[in-house]
Parts: sequence; structure tokens; C-alpha cells
Amino acid sequence: MKKLILALAGLLFSLCSSAQMAQIWGTVKSEGFNDKDITLYAIKDGETKEIAKSNLAEDGSFGFMFNPSQEGFYAIGWGEFLRGKFPVYLKKGDKAEVAIYNRTIDFIGKQSPENAVLYKWMQMTESIRYNSFHSMQTHNQFFPALTELAAQADLFKKSINTKNAVFNESMKQTVAYDLDLYALNFLGVPRGGVFLKKEQLPPYYNTIVDSKKFNDCVLGMLHGKRFMDMYANFAIPGRGSLDQKITAFSNDHVKGAYILNSGRDMPNNYAAYRDFMNKYGKYFQTPYQKSVVEELGIKLYSSETGPKPAANFTYPDQHGKMVSLSDFKGKVVVVDVWATWCGPCKQQIPYLKKMEEAFKGKDVVFMSVSLDYEKDKQKWLDMLKELDLHGIQLFAGGWTKITKDYAISAIPRFMVFDKAGNVVSTDSPRPSDPKLKEILEKELSKELAKVN
Repeated sequence: MKKLILALAGLLFSLCSSAQMAQIWGTVKSEGFNDKDITLYAIKDGETKEIAKSNLAEDGSFGFMFNPSQEGFYAIGWGEFLRGKFPVYLKKGDKAEVAIYNRTIDFIGKQSPENAVLYKWMQMTESIRYNSFHSMQTHNQFFPALTELAAQADLFKKSINTKNAVFNESMKQTVAYDLDLYALNFLGVPRGGVFLKKEQLPPYYNTIVDSKKFNDCVLGMLHGKRFMDMYANFAIPGRGSLDQKITAFSNDHVKGAYILNSGRDMPNNYAAYRDFMNKYGKYFQTPYQKSVVEELGIKLYSSETGPKPAANFTYPDQHGKMVSLSDFKGKVVVVDVWATWCGPCKQQIPYLKKMEEAFKGKDVVFMSVSLDYEKDKQKWLDMLKELDLHGIQLFAGGWTKITKDYAISAIPRFMVFDKAGNVVSTDSPRPSDPKLKEILEKELSKELAKVN
């Protein structure tokens, strides 16, 4: 009986897990394309990121089953722009069957309400998308079709009324963005051997420039990066600086995406990275953007040679005040990375207190950074009082930036930084080891020697 119950429980768990998965399957048939596989993509900041690849069977069939990290637009297709990618709207439990032929896609059979709306829009725009991306149609043919589609799009947006309010808003924005994308992309190639001037364009082009039209929806749009690039160049013509180009957007998340996607003014060393982050860091607020700039910082920091500047970090203290490592330039800084659950960390506390007392009144700052998670914050606060911990006490809220920048995989970890804000050691002796005191005295004497 017990085995039966366990088997049923396992089956139920399997069914529940399966219900969370999204499924996409179908066939690929083409002429002139030697397709061997097809790729499923997530869309991050308007760029596609590969999730999985499926080999095509002999009959061209394929299939994907995955757990969507979030509801929204995904894409299937190929990496080459001219081969194409196709959007699919997915949330947990959704199923979609498609048939791809050359550069067109059909949704087959019963679809989710979201994909039914998306497919209708894709059918409406199939011709103009092809002529914008793939053909050399002249403006005399393209512009009338664009004007007609723009009028139809207004009515189509009003008809979007599924029970999914998130999708409705996202789809309405996508309709507007798609139209602008096709219109702007058409101008990127000299049709008939000439580039048209703005005064030669139809009235629709006068509606494109409006920085307030941008919100986070564009970050989840297939070809969003391409659209942002083209929009910025259309709104601010010429070789304007990055600072000028980002004024084309009013949304900070979009500005952050444009900065990273454009590749302009990107730093190639850690000093330049710090300047870059001081200038543009306020725009990198989405989880994806934060991960991109953090990885870039780690890469540049690890490749530094010679005196290495400290990788700065900022965390709240026990009173909620934000404190940065860089606040203490002009002093030697000892950083203790620890956690309340770490036995070896707590063993160092008596030695750390003795060292704090030994350097009292000197240009040495002792800073402790807790890696406790948010759920254990009160435990951290209680331990500060219980153990009467002094110095600078900061709460990192888990294994966050400091652990990535300094490649910390185990604690306790002690680090020392000189008065100029450079690294002395990112894995120094512990306070129980007399060598740490020697290091600090040596750093202080260096500064004294300079003064004398």
C-alpha cells in the first residue's frame, strides 16, 4: 500500500511538473535553406538568447518542452537574420503547434488566446514585413501599403481584448513598435539607388518620433534591439554621441538596453569600467542588465595587471544607511566577509576585536559584510547586539556582487585595501594569524614614509 501511495504521489508530481511546462512543436519545410535544426530563444533587452536547439527529423518535425522563466514573447527560428525568427507568446502550460515554410509561419489547430491574436497580426503584416526585411520593393509600392496597414492597426489594437491584461498591453505596444520597425527598416537600404529625405516620406513617419512611447515592452520584443538602434538614428540623425542618442528615450530601462546593445563607449579596462558605471550605472536596473554589467566588471577586473583598484560595493548598514567601500579612501580597510551561520567566521570574532583595539586611533577601518539572506536579516541584527560587534557592519543579502567580484566561494574571507583604494590582498591571513597585523603595519608605514 505504501509503495502504491508513493507511486501515485510520484505520478501526481510528474503531472504537476508537466503542467508547468510550455510546449512548441511543428514542422519546417523550405526551399533554398539547408535547415538541419531550429532554435528556441528567450528575448532579453530586445535580443534573442538561445534556450535550446532541436534537430529536425527527416520529415522536418521538431519539438520543444521547457519551463518558461516568465510569461511573454519567445522566438523560434535561426540565428541568421535573413533566415528569420518568429515570435510566440508563452506562459506556463501553454501549447503551440506551428508549420514553417521558408520565411512564413502558420499556427496550426487550437491555440492559446494570446497566440491567436499574435497570429492574426502576423498574417496582417506578413507582406510588409517581407518587403521591409527581404525584398527590394520601391517606396512607390511600400509607402501606400504602410499607410493602409497603419489605419488597420489602429482598429486591430482596439480589438485586442483577451482575459490576459498583461498580454493585451504588451500586444498593443508590439503592434505599434512593429509598424515603426518595418517603416524604419525600409529606409535602411537605398531603394532604387537613393536614400529618401524626411520631407519625401509619407505622413506616417511624422508619428514615429515620440520618446514617451517607449516602455519595458520593447525589451521583450523580437527585433527590439534593431528597432531601438534605428529609432535613435532616425530621431537624432548623424553621428551623435551616446549621450545625445539616449535622449531619444524617456524610459531608463530602455536607455540601459540601448547603451549595452549599441556597444558604444564600452570600457576595455577596469578603470574605464568604473567611469562607465559612474556615468551610466543608474540606467542598468533590470536583472538582465545588472547581470551583464556585473559579468563585464568581473571580466575586466580579473584581467587587470599591476596595482589593482578595488572593485567597489555598496550595502546597507544595520541602520539602513548605504555604505560603500570607496567611502573610506585615505584609510587602510580590512574587509571581513562572513555570515551568522558560519562557525569558522564566528571563531575569528574575538581575534578581530583584539585587532580593532590594537589599531584604534590609526587610519585603519574594519568592515564586516554579512552574506546572510534577507530572511535571516533579523538574526544578523540580533547577533550584532549579542556579540557587541563594532566597526562597519554591512548586510549583502546573500552571495551578491562582492562574492562575484572577488571570486568568493567560501567564508570567512578577509581582504585588505590600501589608502589609495587598491588591493593589497583579496585572501589575506585571518585575524588569528599575526601576519595580518604585519600587513596592516606595513601599509601604514608606507603612507608614513611618503609623508616623511
